[in-house]
Amino acid sequence: MASIHKDPRNKSPYWYCAYTLPDGRRAFRSTKQRDRKKAFDVCRSLEKASQKAREGELTEIQVRKILDDILDSVGQPLVRVETVRSFFNSWLTGKEVSAKAFYQHYKKAVSKFLESLGQRADKSLTGVTASDIATFRDARLKLDGISTGTLVLDMKAVRSVFSSARRQGLILHNPAEEVDLPVNKPHERDVFTSEEIRALLRVASEEWQTLILLGYYLGGRLSDMAALCWDTVDVSARVIFYTQGKTGHRVEVPLHPDLEERLMAIAGDSPGRLCPMLSRLRVDGRNGLSNQFSALMSQAGIDKRQVQSSKNRFSRKSYHSLRHSFSSALANAGVSADVRMKLTGHKSVDVHQRYTHMQLEPLRQAIAALPRINR
Repeated sequence: MASIHKDPRNKSPYWYCAYTLPDGRRAFRSTKQRDRKKAFDVCRSLEKASQKAREGELTEIQVRKILDDILDSVGQPLVRVETVRSFFNSWLTGKEVSAKAFYQHYKKAVSKFLESLGQRADKSLTGVTASDIATFRDARLKLDGISTGTLVLDMKAVRSVFSSARRQGLILHNPAEEVDLPVNKPHERDVFTSEEIRALLRVASEEWQTLILLGYYLGGRLSDMAALCWDTVDVSARVIFYTQGKTGHRVEVPLHPDLEERLMAIAGDSPGRLCPMLSRLRVDGRNGLSNQFSALMSQAGIDKRQVQSSKNRFSRKSYHSLRHSFSSALANAGVSADVRMKLTGHKSVDVHQRYTHMQLEPLRQAIAALPRINR
């Protein structure tokens, strides 16, 4: 039988609870309560939990219920219980505001992880183990055929969610930290020659011609180039600027004469996208921009330089090769590494900073070193 007492050995203001432990021993512990009634409620709950444990009937749900009874009896907030799905979705909602540049990647990673857990995604967050994380990692590598780099980003997203849960006191440790990340060994891309760029332009539609020149003369990724709007073009300063979706870095590039000529040829009164039809399409997928560009390479008679990896086939030439071509052409023209980094956005820069005319001049000279395609 549980009972409460004042400890005669000290002058503690708290009531103590005397109750029987599951192994039959008597315990004498502080309730941390000064009020006699509250102390007795706490003591009775401890006795109840001990009895359930002794009878082998103490479940996680019953533990939560007993803790809630104790907390409620002393006027404190109840135990916060989160399912994996509810917490991951809540975390994702926050990232939609705080990390817009990475939101779509986070959304896909969260969806894949919840899918890997199956029905257990609707169970307690505390039930996820390192084994579950490892299973997710291995299944993604084996079944999805994704690149190692993408999987590393997925794993880091999952780690970040559990780190947030640990900081909020919902779990004691981060199970994802116990799982090794795969070693990222990215494939190297080939570069396009000037003649191959000309061949692509000959078979490309009007919008694809624009998108190819944007990739070659700005060195941007396909998703960023397809999303460019006319308000990113500063005609008077002869520059174009954009924020990289992958890194969130702001990049500003002087207009190459060929690109400037192209933009002036298609300029209109509408302030929308530079490539309005192509910007509506996804980058991936059967009818996505990546596959469309691959088809253009075939039409132009360009070898895609496909290689077979352990998981899938990889083309050493793709739209992303335009980015490599941009950087490589600058290097071949003797443009310094720090200038190349500014133009490609590989080096972190202050997002708010705009280059002055004096700072833009060496960048203009660098862009002018790129070969003319239209000649």
